[in-house]
Amino acid sequence: MSAYELQGSKWACLSIKNGCQSALKDIKANYDYVNKFDKVVLCFDSDEHGRKAATKVAQIFEPNKCLIMDMRYKDANEYLMKGKKQEFTQDFWNAKPYTPAGIHNLADITSRIYEEDDTETCLYPYDGLNEKLYGMRTGELVTFTAGTGAGKSSLMRELMHHLLTNTEHNIGVFSLEENITRTMLHIMSVEASDRLYIKEVQKNYTVEQLKEFERKTIGTRRFYGFDHFGSITTDEILNRVRYMVKALDCKYILIDHLSILVSGIEGEDERRNIDQLMTKLRSLVEETRCAMLLVSHLRRATGDKGQEQGKEISLSMLRGSHSIAQISDAVIALERDQQAEDPVMANTTTVRVLKNRYAGETGVSAYLLYDKDTGRLKEISNPLESDNQSDVEDFL
Repeated sequence: MSAYELQGSKWACLSIKNGCQSALKDIKANYDYVNKFDKVVLCFDSDEHGRKAATKVAQIFEPNKCLIMDMRYKDANEYLMKGKKQEFTQDFWNAKPYTPAGIHNLADITSRIYEEDDTETCLYPYDGLNEKLYGMRTGELVTFTAGTGAGKSSLMRELMHHLLTNTEHNIGVFSLEENITRTMLHIMSVEASDRLYIKEVQKNYTVEQLKEFERKTIGTRRFYGFDHFGSITTDEILNRVRYMVKALDCKYILIDHLSILVSGIEGEDERRNIDQLMTKLRSLVEETRCAMLLVSHLRRATGDKGQEQGKEISLSMLRGSHSIAQISDAVIALERDQQAEDPVMANTTTVRVLKNRYAGETGVSAYLLYDKDTGRLKEISNPLESDNQSDVEDFL
């Protein structure tokens, strides 16, 4: 009755019987009658219950049938009591068509273009990768893949140390192929530019020297690792990642590697397991806005030349289903011919960008030479070009 009076008795007005809690039931009971109108303007209370009821009612009608008033007062009666007839009329004619959650006319949300983006970027330690990928960003999932022994773990250690020295955020590490003590030694080894994880090498240093490497890396208290024992489930990993990001302020998460996570799931085939796990990891990245760096193995190669002999890698070689390629924001492959007679080629990893959602550019991005004395990876020019051979002689 209040709405009818506010509109000068021009338009049909109906009332639900018992407030917003009965709205859907009442409308359904009179659906045929209500549906005869060309447009239905829902004028429920402006509180949370009213907004939810309006959404539920609008969903049972065809698209564009229902419009929802944005009420500046609690209900039509309050407009009337306050003498706000003009305001009610404005709000009535400004009612907007109901659209399902998440669907917008882009012209209505252009302000988002100019809002400050909360994404943070850290450049990679290698220029070639940055030229194509423009660094690694929070809110993205990047997958690294390669054959056995191509340098995936070495690259992960370089990235851990690089994030330590080039960001202020904490770093979560899931090195599932090794125990947490070895992970600590690997991080210290990058700082020392020596292979401290080898006992014979470690003996060349005094305890004081080792403690100094510890102080500059582990001692910063910015690394968090998962000390796993035996079998681990997907939910355990996901819960720990969420805890690291939300409770421990880890902005960067490194997981090495996907196959071990999948092996902890029983009762289903590997392809389905990977699909489900990748979807959950993608959702977790969106939820927490962390940067996730994930290592994935390749399926066993066919033919005369395998990945361990430098075979060029494509997205189709990723182990399991296509979900790894589809869900990842970037996929980076490492190729190395470990059996090459030339020592430069045998120790050089070709870094190939297979997917680049951010900028689109793919292809070979860098060449990384492994120094067996220091255990470090150094970016070099293309070793296949004779003019660049002198660049690596001193390094070897």
